[in-house]
Amino acid sequence: MSFTREANGIALATRLFGGPNSDWRGTAHWHVFTAMSALLLAAPAFAVAGWVFTPTSPAVLFYALPIVVAELLVITLAIIAGFDLRATILRLHPITRVGAGVWLAVVLFANLVAAPVPAAALPLLFTTLVHATFAIALWSLVTTRWAPRQKDFLCCAAAGAGLFGVVFTAIVLAELDNPAFDWVGVGIGITNIRQLGFYGVTLSGIALGFGGSARGWHRVLAAIGATLGFWLTILSGSRIALAAAILAAIIIGVLSKSEWRRSLAAQVTLALAVAIPASYLLVPHEAWGFDRIIDRSFASDDPDEYTSGRLTIWMETSSAILQNPLLGHGEGQFRSQIEAAGNGLNHPHNALLQFLYQWGLAGTLALAAMLSATARRLRSALTESRSDTELAAVGALVGLLSTAMLEGALYHVYPVMIVLLCMAILNAAVSTKPSAPAPARMATQSARVALGK
Repeated sequence: MSFTREANGIALATRLFGGPNSDWRGTAHWHVFTAMSALLLAAPAFAVAGWVFTPTSPAVLFYALPIVVAELLVITLAIIAGFDLRATILRLHPITRVGAGVWLAVVLFANLVAAPVPAAALPLLFTTLVHATFAIALWSLVTTRWAPRQKDFLCCAAAGAGLFGVVFTAIVLAELDNPAFDWVGVGIGITNIRQLGFYGVTLSGIALGFGGSARGWHRVLAAIGATLGFWLTILSGSRIALAAAILAAIIIGVLSKSEWRRSLAAQVTLALAVAIPASYLLVPHEAWGFDRIIDRSFASDDPDEYTSGRLTIWMETSSAILQNPLLGHGEGQFRSQIEAAGNGLNHPHNALLQFLYQWGLAGTLALAAMLSATARRLRSALTESRSDTELAAVGALVGLLSTAMLEGALYHVYPVMIVLLCMAILNAAVSTKPSAPAPARMATQSARVALGK
Protein backbone atom coordinates (compact mmCIF):
# COMPACT_ATOMS: atom_id res chain seq x y z
CA MET A 1 0.00 0.00 0.00
CA SER A 2 2.34 2.72 -0.78
CA PHE A 3 2.79 5.56 -2.22
CA THR A 4 6.15 6.95 -2.73
CA ARG A 5 6.86 10.53 -3.21
CA GLU A 6 7.79 11.60 -6.70
CA ALA A 7 11.14 9.82 -6.84
CA ASN A 8 11.50 7.51 -9.80
CA GLY A 9 11.79 3.91 -8.58
CA ILE A 10 14.23 2.78 -11.25
CA ALA A 11 16.58 5.68 -10.52
CA LEU A 12 16.42 4.79 -6.84
CA ALA A 13 17.10 1.11 -7.50
CA THR A 14 20.04 1.99 -9.73
CA ARG A 15 21.49 4.29 -7.08
CA LEU A 16 21.08 1.80 -4.26
CA PHE A 17 21.97 -1.44 -6.00
CA GLY A 18 24.10 -0.56 -8.97
CA GLY A 19 21.62 -1.07 -11.78
CA PRO A 20 19.98 -4.08 -13.41
CA ASN A 21 23.27 -5.85 -14.16
CA SER A 22 24.83 -5.45 -10.73
CA ASP A 23 26.17 -8.36 -8.69
CA TRP A 24 23.10 -8.71 -6.48
CA ARG A 25 21.26 -10.48 -9.29
CA GLY A 26 23.82 -13.23 -9.27
CA THR A 27 24.37 -13.56 -5.53
CA ALA A 28 20.98 -12.92 -3.95
CA HIS A 29 18.49 -14.10 -6.56
CA TRP A 30 17.51 -17.02 -4.33
CA HIS A 31 15.67 -14.58 -2.04
CA VAL A 32 13.18 -13.50 -4.67
CA PHE A 33 12.72 -16.98 -6.14
CA THR A 34 12.01 -18.43 -2.71
CA ALA A 35 9.54 -15.62 -2.01
CA MET A 36 7.77 -16.27 -5.31
CA SER A 37 7.71 -19.99 -4.55
CA ALA A 38 6.08 -19.27 -1.18
CA LEU A 39 3.28 -17.36 -2.92
CA LEU A 40 2.90 -20.09 -5.53
CA LEU A 41 2.64 -22.92 -3.00
CA ALA A 42 0.56 -21.10 -0.36
CA ALA A 43 -2.87 -21.83 -1.85
CA PRO A 44 -2.35 -25.51 -2.76
CA ALA A 45 -0.69 -26.12 0.62
CA PHE A 46 -3.71 -24.52 2.28
CA ALA A 47 -6.02 -26.86 0.36
CA VAL A 48 -4.14 -29.96 1.47
CA ALA A 49 -3.69 -28.76 5.07
CA GLY A 50 -7.36 -27.86 5.39
CA TRP A 51 -8.42 -31.28 4.16
CA VAL A 52 -5.95 -33.19 6.35
CA PHE A 53 -6.10 -31.22 9.61
CA THR A 54 -9.65 -29.83 9.83
CA PRO A 55 -11.09 -32.93 11.60
CA THR A 56 -8.46 -32.76 14.36
CA SER A 57 -7.08 -29.19 14.23
CA PRO A 58 -9.70 -26.84 12.75
CA ALA A 59 -7.56 -23.81 13.66
CA VAL A 60 -5.33 -24.66 10.68
CA LEU A 61 -8.26 -23.94 8.39
CA PHE A 62 -9.98 -21.22 10.40
CA TYR A 63 -6.84 -19.08 10.75
CA ALA A 64 -5.46 -20.07 7.32
CA LEU A 65 -2.10 -20.94 8.85
CA PRO A 66 -0.37 -21.98 5.57
CA ILE A 67 -1.17 -18.57 4.07
CA VAL A 68 0.11 -16.75 7.17
CA VAL A 69 3.28 -18.86 7.09
CA ALA A 70 3.80 -17.92 3.43
CA GLU A 71 3.51 -14.23 4.29
CA LEU A 72 5.94 -14.62 7.20
CA LEU A 73 8.39 -16.36 4.87
CA VAL A 74 8.18 -13.50 2.37
CA ILE A 75 8.78 -11.01 5.21
CA THR A 76 11.81 -12.99 6.40
CA LEU A 77 13.25 -13.20 2.89
CA ALA A 78 12.67 -9.48 2.41
CA ILE A 79 14.64 -8.76 5.59
CA ILE A 80 17.47 -11.01 4.39
CA ALA A 81 17.39 -9.19 1.05
CA GLY A 82 17.76 -5.81 2.73
CA PHE A 83 14.29 -4.67 3.78
CA ASP A 84 14.60 -1.78 6.25
CA LEU A 85 11.31 -0.87 7.92
CA ARG A 86 12.40 2.59 9.03
CA ALA A 87 13.80 3.57 5.62
CA THR A 88 10.70 2.20 3.90
CA ILE A 89 8.36 4.16 6.16
CA LEU A 90 10.31 7.32 5.34
CA ARG A 91 9.70 6.65 1.65
CA LEU A 92 5.94 6.63 2.13
CA HIS A 93 3.81 9.64 1.32
CA PRO A 94 3.27 11.77 4.47
CA ILE A 95 -0.50 11.19 4.38
CA THR A 96 0.14 7.45 4.18
CA ARG A 97 2.48 7.59 7.18
CA VAL A 98 -0.01 9.50 9.30
CA GLY A 99 -2.86 7.20 8.27
CA ALA A 100 -0.77 4.13 9.05
CA GLY A 101 0.14 5.43 12.49
CA VAL A 102 -3.45 6.22 13.42
CA TRP A 103 -4.69 2.93 11.97
CA LEU A 104 -2.14 0.92 13.96
CA ALA A 105 -3.04 2.70 17.20
CA VAL A 106 -6.76 2.11 16.65
CA VAL A 107 -6.27 -1.54 15.71
CA LEU A 108 -4.25 -2.20 18.86
CA PHE A 109 -6.78 -0.43 21.07
CA ALA A 110 -9.81 -2.10 19.47
CA ASN A 111 -8.35 -5.59 19.80
CA LEU A 112 -6.52 -5.31 23.12
CA VAL A 113 -8.88 -3.03 25.05
CA ALA A 114 -12.30 -2.68 23.44
CA ALA A 115 -12.88 -6.26 22.27
CA PRO A 116 -15.53 -8.03 24.43
CA VAL A 117 -13.80 -11.39 23.82
CA PRO A 118 -10.03 -10.70 23.74
CA ALA A 119 -9.18 -14.37 23.15
CA ALA A 120 -11.01 -14.21 19.82
CA ALA A 121 -9.32 -10.94 18.87
CA LEU A 122 -5.67 -11.81 19.50
CA PRO A 123 -5.11 -14.40 16.73
CA LEU A 124 -6.77 -12.12 14.17
CA LEU A 125 -4.78 -9.13 15.44
CA PHE A 126 -1.61 -11.13 14.82
CA THR A 127 -2.77 -11.95 11.29
CA THR A 128 -3.62 -8.30 10.60
CA LEU A 129 -0.15 -7.19 11.68
CA VAL A 130 1.41 -9.89 9.51
CA HIS A 131 -0.66 -8.65 6.55
CA ALA A 132 0.52 -5.07 7.09
CA THR A 133 4.18 -6.07 7.40
CA PHE A 134 3.91 -8.33 4.36
CA ALA A 135 2.49 -5.48 2.27
CA ILE A 136 5.13 -2.91 3.17
CA ALA A 137 8.02 -5.40 2.95
CA LEU A 138 6.92 -6.66 -0.45
CA TRP A 139 6.37 -3.14 -1.78
CA SER A 140 9.78 -2.05 -0.50
CA LEU A 141 11.54 -4.84 -2.36
CA VAL A 142 9.54 -4.83 -5.63
CA THR A 143 10.45 -1.17 -6.05
CA THR A 144 14.15 -1.89 -5.53
CA ARG A 145 15.93 -5.24 -5.47
CA TRP A 146 13.02 -7.30 -6.75
CA ALA A 147 11.78 -4.73 -9.28
CA PRO A 148 12.57 -6.93 -12.34
CA ARG A 149 10.30 -9.63 -10.87
CA GLN A 150 7.05 -7.67 -10.51
CA LYS A 151 5.32 -9.62 -13.28
CA ASP A 152 6.70 -12.91 -11.99
CA PHE A 153 5.09 -12.39 -8.58
CA LEU A 154 1.66 -12.07 -10.21
CA CYS A 155 2.33 -15.10 -12.40
CA CYS A 156 3.19 -17.11 -9.29
CA ALA A 157 -0.01 -15.96 -7.58
CA ALA A 158 -2.03 -17.06 -10.62
CA ALA A 159 -0.18 -20.37 -10.82
CA GLY A 160 -0.85 -20.91 -7.12
CA ALA A 161 -4.58 -20.36 -7.63
CA GLY A 162 -4.48 -22.75 -10.58
CA LEU A 163 -2.67 -25.40 -8.54
CA PHE A 164 -5.24 -24.89 -5.81
CA GLY A 165 -7.94 -25.67 -8.37
CA VAL A 166 -6.17 -28.86 -9.42
CA VAL A 167 -5.64 -30.02 -5.82
CA PHE A 168 -9.20 -29.06 -4.89
CA THR A 169 -10.63 -31.05 -7.79
CA ALA A 170 -8.50 -34.10 -7.01
CA ILE A 171 -9.61 -34.12 -3.36
CA VAL A 172 -13.27 -33.65 -4.30
CA LEU A 173 -13.06 -36.60 -6.69
CA ALA A 174 -11.49 -38.68 -3.92
CA GLU A 175 -14.34 -37.75 -1.54
CA LEU A 176 -17.27 -38.30 -3.91
CA ASP A 177 -18.19 -41.62 -2.33
CA ASN A 178 -17.82 -40.34 1.24
CA PRO A 179 -21.36 -39.88 2.66
CA ALA A 180 -20.03 -37.98 5.67
CA PHE A 181 -18.24 -35.30 3.66
CA ASP A 182 -19.47 -31.74 4.21
CA TRP A 183 -20.20 -30.45 0.70
CA VAL A 184 -21.18 -26.97 1.90
CA GLY A 185 -18.37 -26.29 4.38
CA VAL A 186 -15.96 -28.37 2.26
CA GLY A 187 -12.81 -27.63 4.31
CA ILE A 188 -10.40 -27.81 1.35
CA GLY A 189 -8.82 -24.40 1.89
CA ILE A 190 -12.29 -22.90 2.34
CA THR A 191 -14.94 -22.94 5.06
CA ASN A 192 -17.84 -22.53 2.63
CA ILE A 193 -18.17 -23.47 -1.02
CA ARG A 194 -18.82 -19.79 -1.92
CA GLN A 195 -15.20 -19.02 -0.98
CA LEU A 196 -14.00 -21.09 -3.92
CA GLY A 197 -14.82 -17.97 -5.92
CA PHE A 198 -11.92 -16.12 -4.26
CA TYR A 199 -9.46 -18.40 -6.04
CA GLY A 200 -11.38 -18.34 -9.31
CA VAL A 201 -11.62 -14.54 -9.40
CA THR A 202 -7.90 -14.24 -8.64
CA LEU A 203 -6.92 -16.64 -11.40
CA SER A 204 -9.23 -15.27 -14.09
CA GLY A 205 -8.34 -11.65 -13.30
CA ILE A 206 -4.59 -12.16 -13.55
CA ALA A 207 -4.83 -14.46 -16.57
CA LEU A 208 -7.01 -12.03 -18.53
CA GLY A 209 -4.77 -9.12 -17.56
CA PHE A 210 -1.84 -10.88 -19.19
CA GLY A 211 -3.88 -12.48 -21.95
CA GLY A 212 -4.60 -9.46 -24.14
CA SER A 213 -0.96 -8.84 -25.00
CA ALA A 214 0.20 -12.46 -24.84
CA ARG A 215 1.40 -14.30 -27.91
CA GLY A 216 2.17 -17.93 -28.69
CA TRP A 217 2.15 -20.37 -25.81
CA HIS A 218 1.80 -17.50 -23.33
CA ARG A 219 -1.62 -16.79 -24.85
CA VAL A 220 -2.52 -20.47 -24.51
CA LEU A 221 -1.55 -20.43 -20.83
CA ALA A 222 -3.55 -17.25 -20.27
CA ALA A 223 -6.60 -18.81 -21.93
CA ILE A 224 -6.28 -21.95 -19.80
CA GLY A 225 -5.92 -19.84 -16.66
CA ALA A 226 -8.97 -17.73 -17.50
CA THR A 227 -11.03 -20.83 -18.24
CA LEU A 228 -10.00 -22.59 -15.02
CA GLY A 229 -10.64 -19.38 -13.08
CA PHE A 230 -14.16 -19.02 -14.44
CA TRP A 231 -14.76 -22.73 -13.87
CA LEU A 232 -13.82 -22.49 -10.19
CA THR A 233 -15.94 -19.35 -9.85
CA ILE A 234 -18.99 -21.03 -11.38
CA LEU A 235 -18.40 -24.18 -9.35
CA SER A 236 -18.63 -22.08 -6.17
CA GLY A 237 -22.29 -21.36 -6.91
CA SER A 238 -21.69 -17.71 -6.06
CA ARG A 239 -23.61 -15.12 -8.06
CA ILE A 240 -21.41 -12.44 -6.57
CA ALA A 241 -18.09 -14.03 -7.50
CA LEU A 242 -19.18 -14.69 -11.09
CA ALA A 243 -20.42 -11.12 -11.49
CA ALA A 244 -17.14 -9.84 -10.00
CA ALA A 245 -15.08 -11.95 -12.40
CA ILE A 246 -17.05 -10.63 -15.37
CA LEU A 247 -16.76 -7.05 -14.07
CA ALA A 248 -12.99 -7.49 -13.76
CA ALA A 249 -12.84 -8.71 -17.37
CA ILE A 250 -14.80 -5.65 -18.52
CA ILE A 251 -12.52 -3.27 -16.60
CA ILE A 252 -9.45 -4.95 -18.08
CA GLY A 253 -10.95 -4.52 -21.54
CA VAL A 254 -11.70 -0.84 -20.97
CA LEU A 255 -8.16 -0.16 -19.73
CA SER A 256 -6.43 -2.29 -22.38
CA LYS A 257 -4.86 -0.94 -25.53
CA SER A 258 -7.24 -1.09 -28.48
CA GLU A 259 -5.13 -3.70 -30.28
CA TRP A 260 -5.44 -6.05 -27.27
CA ARG A 261 -9.21 -5.90 -26.89
CA ARG A 262 -10.16 -8.33 -29.65
CA SER A 263 -7.87 -11.01 -28.22
CA LEU A 264 -9.22 -10.34 -24.73
CA ALA A 265 -12.85 -10.58 -25.87
CA ALA A 266 -12.11 -13.88 -27.60
CA GLN A 267 -10.49 -15.28 -24.45
CA VAL A 268 -13.40 -14.26 -22.22
CA THR A 269 -15.93 -15.74 -24.65
CA LEU A 270 -13.98 -18.98 -24.98
CA ALA A 271 -13.44 -19.25 -21.23
CA LEU A 272 -17.15 -18.90 -20.44
CA ALA A 273 -18.16 -21.17 -23.32
CA VAL A 274 -15.97 -23.93 -21.87
CA ALA A 275 -16.34 -23.24 -18.14
CA ILE A 276 -20.15 -23.15 -17.96
CA PRO A 277 -20.85 -26.58 -19.48
CA ALA A 278 -17.75 -28.05 -17.82
CA SER A 279 -19.06 -26.97 -14.41
CA TYR A 280 -21.81 -29.60 -14.73
CA LEU A 281 -19.16 -32.32 -14.61
CA LEU A 282 -18.59 -31.74 -10.89
CA VAL A 283 -21.74 -30.96 -8.91
CA PRO A 284 -21.75 -33.17 -5.79
CA HIS A 285 -24.28 -30.94 -4.01
CA GLU A 286 -27.10 -28.58 -4.95
CA ALA A 287 -25.18 -25.68 -3.38
CA TRP A 288 -22.61 -25.98 -6.17
CA GLY A 289 -22.56 -24.95 -9.78
CA PHE A 290 -24.25 -22.88 -12.45
CA ASP A 291 -27.79 -24.01 -11.68
CA ARG A 292 -27.47 -22.67 -8.16
CA ILE A 293 -26.32 -19.30 -9.56
CA ILE A 294 -29.29 -19.12 -11.92
CA ASP A 295 -31.80 -20.30 -9.30
CA ARG A 296 -30.63 -17.79 -6.70
CA SER A 297 -30.55 -14.98 -9.26
CA PHE A 298 -34.30 -15.33 -9.87
CA ALA A 299 -35.41 -17.06 -6.68
CA SER A 300 -37.47 -14.53 -4.74
CA ASP A 301 -39.09 -11.11 -4.76
CA ASP A 302 -38.32 -10.61 -1.07
CA PRO A 303 -35.16 -8.43 -0.83
CA ASP A 304 -33.82 -10.05 2.33
CA GLU A 305 -34.35 -13.57 1.02
CA TYR A 306 -32.85 -12.61 -2.33
CA THR A 307 -29.73 -11.35 -0.55
CA SER A 308 -29.54 -14.51 1.60
CA GLY A 309 -30.31 -12.55 4.76
CA ARG A 310 -27.67 -9.89 4.19
CA LEU A 311 -30.07 -6.98 4.68
CA THR A 312 -30.90 -8.16 8.19
CA ILE A 313 -27.23 -8.70 8.98
CA TRP A 314 -26.30 -5.26 7.65
CA MET A 315 -28.98 -3.51 9.70
CA GLU A 316 -27.93 -5.26 12.90
CA THR A 317 -24.26 -4.59 12.15
CA SER A 318 -25.03 -0.91 11.61
CA SER A 319 -26.75 -0.77 15.00
CA ALA A 320 -23.72 -2.40 16.63
CA ILE A 321 -21.40 0.10 14.94
CA LEU A 322 -23.39 2.97 16.44
CA GLN A 323 -22.79 1.54 19.92
CA ASN A 324 -19.06 2.22 19.57
CA PRO A 325 -18.73 4.31 16.42
CA LEU A 326 -15.29 5.81 16.94
CA LEU A 327 -12.99 2.88 17.78
CA GLY A 328 -15.03 -0.23 16.97
CA HIS A 329 -15.43 -3.59 18.69
CA GLY A 330 -12.24 -5.36 17.61
CA GLU A 331 -11.68 -8.37 15.37
CA GLY A 332 -13.17 -11.80 15.89
CA GLN A 333 -16.20 -10.44 17.77
CA PHE A 334 -18.86 -10.61 15.07
CA ARG A 335 -19.85 -14.24 15.54
CA SER A 336 -20.65 -13.84 19.24
CA GLN A 337 -21.97 -10.27 19.28
CA ILE A 338 -24.29 -10.07 16.25
CA GLU A 339 -27.49 -12.05 16.76
CA ALA A 340 -28.28 -12.22 13.03
CA ALA A 341 -24.95 -14.00 12.52
CA GLY A 342 -26.46 -16.98 14.34
CA ASN A 343 -23.09 -17.80 15.94
CA GLY A 344 -21.99 -19.00 12.52
CA LEU A 345 -20.92 -15.93 10.54
CA ASN A 346 -17.63 -14.16 11.16
CA HIS A 347 -18.24 -10.97 9.16
CA PRO A 348 -21.13 -8.87 7.78
CA HIS A 349 -20.47 -9.76 4.12
CA ASN A 350 -19.55 -6.16 3.38
CA ALA A 351 -16.01 -4.78 3.63
CA LEU A 352 -17.00 -1.26 4.69
CA LEU A 353 -19.28 -2.50 7.49
CA GLN A 354 -16.59 -4.99 8.50
CA PHE A 355 -13.99 -2.24 8.92
CA LEU A 356 -16.41 0.07 10.75
CA TYR A 357 -17.43 -2.74 13.10
CA GLN A 358 -13.84 -3.84 13.79
CA TRP A 359 -11.98 -0.52 13.91
CA GLY A 360 -14.69 2.13 14.06
CA LEU A 361 -14.77 5.37 12.13
CA ALA A 362 -11.27 6.35 13.25
CA GLY A 363 -9.66 3.15 12.00
CA THR A 364 -11.64 3.12 8.76
CA LEU A 365 -10.79 6.75 7.95
CA ALA A 366 -7.14 6.07 8.78
CA LEU A 367 -7.21 3.13 6.35
CA ALA A 368 -8.73 5.42 3.71
CA ALA A 369 -5.97 7.96 4.36
CA MET A 370 -3.36 5.24 3.82
CA LEU A 371 -4.90 4.45 0.45
CA SER A 372 -5.63 8.02 -0.67
CA ALA A 373 -2.16 8.74 -2.01
CA THR A 374 -2.26 5.44 -3.88
CA ALA A 375 -5.64 6.22 -5.38
CA ARG A 376 -4.52 9.65 -6.60
CA ARG A 377 -1.33 8.34 -8.11
CA LEU A 378 -2.96 5.36 -9.80
CA ARG A 379 -5.82 7.43 -11.15
CA SER A 380 -3.39 9.55 -13.11
CA ALA A 381 -1.17 6.61 -14.04
CA LEU A 382 -4.00 4.47 -15.40
CA THR A 383 -5.04 7.22 -17.80
CA GLU A 384 -1.69 6.77 -19.52
CA SER A 385 -0.13 3.67 -21.07
CA ARG A 386 -0.77 0.47 -19.14
CA SER A 387 1.41 -2.62 -19.08
CA ASP A 388 0.11 -6.16 -18.87
CA THR A 389 1.46 -6.32 -15.31
CA GLU A 390 -0.72 -3.39 -14.28
CA LEU A 391 -3.75 -4.88 -16.03
CA ALA A 392 -3.26 -8.24 -14.30
CA ALA A 393 -3.01 -6.57 -10.90
CA VAL A 394 -6.08 -4.44 -11.64
CA GLY A 395 -8.02 -7.52 -12.77
CA ALA A 396 -7.48 -9.48 -9.56
CA LEU A 397 -7.90 -6.36 -7.43
CA VAL A 398 -11.22 -5.33 -9.01
CA GLY A 399 -12.56 -8.88 -8.79
CA LEU A 400 -11.70 -9.37 -5.13
CA LEU A 401 -12.73 -5.90 -3.97
CA SER A 402 -16.06 -6.27 -5.77
CA THR A 403 -16.57 -9.63 -4.11
CA ALA A 404 -15.67 -8.10 -0.74
CA MET A 405 -18.63 -5.73 -0.87
CA LEU A 406 -21.13 -8.60 -0.77
CA GLU A 407 -19.22 -11.75 0.14
CA GLY A 408 -16.69 -10.68 2.79
CA ALA A 409 -13.51 -11.48 0.89
CA LEU A 410 -11.43 -9.07 2.97
CA TYR A 411 -12.10 -11.06 6.14
CA HIS A 412 -10.38 -14.16 4.74
CA VAL A 413 -6.61 -14.46 4.75
CA TYR A 414 -5.99 -15.67 1.19
CA PRO A 415 -7.87 -12.93 -0.68
CA VAL A 416 -6.36 -10.29 1.63
CA MET A 417 -2.89 -11.56 0.73
CA ILE A 418 -3.71 -11.34 -2.98
CA VAL A 419 -5.19 -7.85 -2.63
CA LEU A 420 -2.05 -6.65 -0.83
CA LEU A 421 0.17 -8.32 -3.42
CA CYS A 422 -1.72 -6.62 -6.26
CA MET A 423 -1.59 -3.24 -4.54
CA ALA A 424 2.15 -3.57 -3.92
CA ILE A 425 2.85 -4.63 -7.51
CA LEU A 426 0.53 -1.99 -8.96
CA ASN A 427 2.13 0.80 -6.96
CA ALA A 428 5.59 -0.50 -7.76
CA ALA A 429 4.79 -0.78 -11.47
CA VAL A 430 3.62 2.82 -11.47
CA SER A 431 6.59 4.16 -9.50
CA THR A 432 9.14 2.26 -11.61
CA LYS A 433 7.76 3.22 -15.00
CA PRO A 434 10.53 4.60 -17.21
CA SER A 435 10.40 8.37 -17.43
CA ALA A 436 12.32 11.01 -19.30
CA PRO A 437 15.97 11.05 -18.16
CA ALA A 438 16.61 13.69 -15.54
CA PRO A 439 19.88 15.50 -14.96
CA ALA A 440 22.16 13.57 -12.64
CA ARG A 441 21.87 16.13 -9.86
CA MET A 442 18.06 16.06 -9.97
CA ALA A 443 17.99 12.25 -9.95
CA THR A 444 20.24 12.20 -6.90
CA GLN A 445 18.04 14.69 -5.09
CA SER A 446 14.93 12.60 -5.92
CA ALA A 447 16.54 9.48 -4.53
CA ARG A 448 17.42 11.31 -1.32
CA VAL A 449 13.85 12.55 -0.93
CA ALA A 450 12.54 9.01 -1.39
CA LEU A 451 14.79 7.77 1.38
CA GLY A 452 13.75 10.63 3.63
CA LYS A 453 17.24 12.17 3.67
